[in-house]
Amino acid sequence: MKKGLLFILLAAASVCLPAQEKENAAKSYSVETNRFGANWFISGGVGAQMYFGDNDSKASFGKRIAPALDIAVGKWFTPGLGLRVAYNGLQAKGASPEADDLYVKGGTYSNGYYKQKWNVANFHGDVMFNLSNMFCGYNEERVYSFIPYVGVGLVHSWTKPVENNLGLNAGLINRFRLSSAWDLNVELRGLLMKNAFGGASKEGMAGVTVGLTYKFKKRGWNAVPTVPMVPESQLNDMRDRVNALKSENESLKRDLVEARNKKPEVIVKKEAGFVPRLVVVFNIGKSNISKREYMNIEAMAKGIKATDKVFTVTGYADKGTGSAEYNMKLSKKRAEAVRDLMVNEFGVSASQLKVDYKGGVDNMFYDDAKLSRVAIVEE
Repeated sequence: MKKGLLFILLAAASVCLPAQEKENAAKSYSVETNRFGANWFISGGVGAQMYFGDNDSKASFGKRIAPALDIAVGKWFTPGLGLRVAYNGLQAKGASPEADDLYVKGGTYSNGYYKQKWNVANFHGDVMFNLSNMFCGYNEERVYSFIPYVGVGLVHSWTKPVENNLGLNAGLINRFRLSSAWDLNVELRGLLMKNAFGGASKEGMAGVTVGLTYKFKKRGWNAVPTVPMVPESQLNDMRDRVNALKSENESLKRDLVEARNKKPEVIVKKEAGFVPRLVVVFNIGKSNISKREYMNIEAMAKGIKATDKVFTVTGYADKGTGSAEYNMKLSKKRAEAVRDLMVNEFGVSASQLKVDYKGGVDNMFYDDAKLSRVAIVEE
């Protein structure tokens, strides 16, 4: 048994050695498991088989050869593991010393033993192992595959008296790829029984058949997507960056809450009954005006409309946030937003308002960067 197993392993490994397999080595890959309806097949073959019983040596080798027929249906669950149900049979021939023994059909061999012949069928289920795929990786274009199998089944004689017996099956399928749908098979098989057809000891049958296999769609296997390995040092850098961004995000959230809750600063210069200077505070990175600012802007608008003077709306941004180019555009948008609100909402004449913008600046009020994100209206 150990020698037999070693032979199978060596033979399986040898299928990876031919030059063609080496050339196609790059095509071998791991696969995803398909659904139940995929990778089904049907196969059939014809050949010869031989019965081994108590008196098999009493007939010549050539006289014991009988025709054989194989039919099987099965499924591959992975590229290396499959199941099938199969029929092997047609005829068996043997020799008996008794004229009234089972299946004696008349006539004798030259040594006086009586000729036996009967119709036989072996129905069995097998577990198949594609060692080529197991050892060498799946390759859809592999020409030759080494597939041993083992199974159990029922051996039945169609010739009366009918006999039934359990049998152990083992064999080897030599599979040659013809196309994506068709394979050529050369199958070597053996069957072991106990007292199946009148013998006093263990009996068996051996056979060899040649046939074809048709593989139903969906056939083949999909490759498992490969995920590139990322060095641990790079993962640590990415984690540090994520943590830093989280911390910065939390800080920005706190600044935003403080800016929203902070009352706008209005510098009052009492002249001609209106507020000559107005500071409108914006949220970080924004140019839209909060509703809380409307009251102060409306008051400034009333004062401007009460005079003939021209006022300047100047936009600013926080120098510590964003690029210089971005801050210049943002400060302009803030100044224009205040100007447009005064003109469109509160009726100030457009000729009384000029727009200016300074881009990013250092802290303008109380050493607080949030108070640099403003637009100032003054004469």
